[in-house]
Amino acid sequence: MTTRLQESTVAAWNTYIERAELAIAAPDRPPLALRGEAPALVDVNPNGENAGEDVPSGYIHNWIGAVRVRNATIASVRAVLEDYADYPRTYAPRLKKASASRVADTAAGRIYDVTLVSEQVENFGIHFAFNIRSRVKFRTVENEARVESRSYAIRESDSGKAPYLDLLPEGNDHGIVWRLNSYWRLRQTGDAVYAECQVISLSRKPLFGMRDQIKNRARNSLQATLVETRNRALH
Repeated sequence: MTTRLQESTVAAWNTYIERAELAIAAPDRPPLALRGEAPALVDVNPNGENAGEDVPSGYIHNWIGAVRVRNATIASVRAVLEDYADYPRTYAPRLKKASASRVADTAAGRIYDVTLVSEQVENFGIHFAFNIRSRVKFRTVENEARVESRSYAIRESDSGKAPYLDLLPEGNDHGIVWRLNSYWRLRQTGDAVYAECQVISLSRKPLFGMRDQIKNRARNSLQATLVETRNRALH
C-alpha cells in the first residue's frame, strides 16, 4: 500500500533536524559509554515525535550508536567511510551499489555527492530497495573528525529487487524511508578510535502492530553499520 509524503510531515522533519543538529554540533557532547567490544546503542526519540508533538502522518527515528576500533587511527577509520568504491563489499549484502563525485575540497572540508543503492530482505521474502542521493561533508572539528550526510532524494524500488528500474515517484511510495541523515564522529582515545554514528530518518507512521519491528529495523541497521565499519578498518 503506497502513501504520499505530506508537506506538514516534511515541515516537522525540518524542525526536528534543525534542533538535532544544534545538539550534534555541541563541542562538549559526552561520548556513549562503551563496555567490551559490543556497540552501544541509544534510542533518542523512542516515540517518533517532534519535540513531544505528533509528526503528521510520519515517524522520526533517531538512534545513536558507538563502537571502539582498537589499534586504529582517525585517518584509518575515515578512509573506510570515504572509500565509496568499496562500500558494496564493506557493507554487504545490504549495500549493492555506491558512487561518489567530489563537489568541493577546501580548508573547511571535503564534500561529495553520493548515490547509494541498498537492498534488504526480511521475513517471508519481503524485499526493500532504495536509491538514495546525499550530500556528504568530511571535516575536522578540534580533535575530532566529523562526517555529515544529508539525503536530498530517496526513491524506492516497487519490487525491491535488481535491476532497480521500477523506481516509484519520490514521496509517493510505501513510506519506509523518506529522509535519511547520518552524522559520524571519530575521536582518538589512546591506540583506539571512538567511532560514533547518529542516524535520523523519517518514515510513515507505523501500521498497527508493526512499531517494534520497524524500530528494530533501524536499530539493527545502525548496529551492522558500526560493526562493518570497524571490521573494514581493521583489515
